[in-house]
Amino acid sequence: MTIAIISDVHANLEALKRVLADAEAQGAKEIVCLGDIVGYGPLPKETLDLVRKRCSIVLAGNHDDAVSGRGDASSFIDLAGDAVRRHRDALDADDLRWLRSLPYTGYTGEALLSHGDFVDPEKFYYIENDKDALANFNATDAKLMFVGHTHVPQLFLVGRSGTVYVTEPQDFTLEAGKRYIVNPGSVGYPRESNGQCYSSYVLYDTTERTVTYRFLPFAVASVMQRGTGGSRKILKIVAAVLGFVALAALAFIMFGPEPEPEVVTVVRDRTAELSLGEKEIPLGPHVKVVRANVFLGKDSDPVTVQTEFFDASGRSFDINSDTVKKSFSRRQDIPKGAVKAKFTVLKLKPEDNPQIERFSPEASRQ
Repeated sequence: MTIAIISDVHANLEALKRVLADAEAQGAKEIVCLGDIVGYGPLPKETLDLVRKRCSIVLAGNHDDAVSGRGDASSFIDLAGDAVRRHRDALDADDLRWLRSLPYTGYTGEALLSHGDFVDPEKFYYIENDKDALANFNATDAKLMFVGHTHVPQLFLVGRSGTVYVTEPQDFTLEAGKRYIVNPGSVGYPRESNGQCYSSYVLYDTTERTVTYRFLPFAVASVMQRGTGGSRKILKIVAAVLGFVALAALAFIMFGPEPEPEVVTVVRDRTAELSLGEKEIPLGPHVKVVRANVFLGKDSDPVTVQTEFFDASGRSFDINSDTVKKSFSRRQDIPKGAVKAKFTVLKLKPEDNPQIERFSPEASRQ
């Protein structure tokens, strides 16, 4: 069985929907969330509802504990602390009770799960280097462990020699005599690395005993607050996502004189850079379904096909994402209120060179 392991969603509904759609397209039968459903992002209630609906296992993260009142937020930076108060107000009593009830560890298949680490899961320590990983390998006999919290996709492994190796994310098959700690990265609040920013998660095949990383295009705008704040709050969010280099570069703008709104063009959307083409179709009153109709050449790199629906005001309100290896022509029902559909074909990685033989979206009555 294939299980999708996600983490650090951070109230980013758009990114979560995109990842869930991709996981479904990859054949995932269950979704496991390693925590931090809330915190930072714009839509805590809607994101929490979707996680409760779709995930078979959900663990507590430090932001979940802070929002629910089970944990302490006194050490949070201003941006995170502001979000705790805002998210607590946005959730109802049942949501907060549910967050307080979440476990700190769990199992799926033969894998042990935690948000932070396994030495003391309730304290949310980070696993960032070989010393951290060694302490966690010594804290449990599990051969495979999944953790989140750092927002950085990473892999730690140890063999019979006892030496811990830290590697970039890579797909692998479990081997006898080796143990693994896998960080899937973040769905809703990833960190930029080498000029790239992706939502990431992993697929764990319990039958084949494989772990596969998935990376999807990420729009920084998806973590911004809807209708609040102003340019200073936007810049702080962008800086947090893009990392400390961006924070330093933006320091003068953030803390100097208030800039004119039209000058603030810091937000970057990687979707445009990865795009191979897009097409829009108006949706008449009698149209019921759409199809993307993407066909790739032999031995082509795979692509992502994104279907986005818009209402009469021009607001995007439904986004689906599918990974295509050969062809894609699946029927998609049109959501109520949609007047336009936009289809975008994207590279999975900047270095890919897909061969698109045909890209001809269509709308029909059936």
